Amino acid sequence: MTTIHQNNSSDMLLPEHCGAGYPTPVICMTRTVNFSAAFLYTGNETEPNIDKNNTEFENPKDLETSGHNYTLDVSVTGYVDTATGIVVNIKDIDRIVRREVVEAMEGRLLNGPLGPMQGKPVSCATLVTHIHNRLQCKFPPNAELTGLRLEETPTCFAEWSLMTSDNRSVSVVVTRAYEFSASHRLHSSILSDEENRTLFGKCNYDNGHGHNYILEVSVGGEIDPVTGTLVDQNALDEVVHREVVDRYDHRHLNLDIPEFADVIPSSELLTYVIWERLKNHIPGTAHLSKVVIRETARNVFEYSGKD
Repeated sequence: MTTIHQNNSSDMLLPEHCGAGYPTPVICMTRTVNFSAAFLYTGNETEPNIDKNNTEFENPKDLETSGHNYTLDVSVTGYVDTATGIVVNIKDIDRIVRREVVEAMEGRLLNGPLGPMQGKPVSCATLVTHIHNRLQCKFPPNAELTGLRLEETPTCFAEWSLMTSDNRSVSVVVTRAYEFSASHRLHSSILSDEENRTLFGKCNYDNGHGHNYILEVSVGGEIDPVTGTLVDQNALDEVVHREVVDRYDHRHLNLDIPEFADVIPSSELLTYVIWERLKNHIPGTAHLSKVVIRETARNVFEYSGKD
């Protein structure tokens, strides 16, 4: 996957034009790899018993093991080379990622006595941070590591992103995905019936229509060094279900939900309203980073609190 970016940073040397009058673009290229790994946990997240010097860890009869089939997206960004027409040889990216991630983690007990995260708590957030540390400064100088996305399950993934070109600002967020089904009707009281039909088409039918919505809630913050988590996922699930999923599921948004009595329940405004309902209820020290509503496979809406 490739994405075109504009970059005005004076830190990057701008090559000559690519030829045929085209300016040299900054391209973000993403490569995906898969690996399977396991980790130890005690089931008591407040007192993880995985100290490498702990005798129970060396003989982990009281510890439980969990594991996942992970999917990792690695994004690098750089100017297109004028001679080759590419940012970097994809074989070099594959070689580095496979050496530093796949070969180091495939089939391993990540925080076991011989694992790459020996004695440390493993979560999606700590693992994506560990992967970043392994990959940092490993790529060719013209290809900067700018993003990682580690999917633990389809409903839980963590992302690391480089926020600025000087490496001084980075971000780790954890995302949980949820589903709910609801119906709505798109109709504006400001417009005439004819104008509503012209603007909204089938979405303006009198009795409305429904969607199987996918809601993604992303939270950011500091990773707890003891638990290895950025947020208590059970507590986050409880909040999202109380404030959104259980409230909206199998409801007609226009008729059943007070916050949409005078607001058009478009997916744009649904995304915004969900943000408003969640922003002050994120558990612990984490903060709400982004809300995404997937109305259909082709219609996706995102809000991150920036007006």
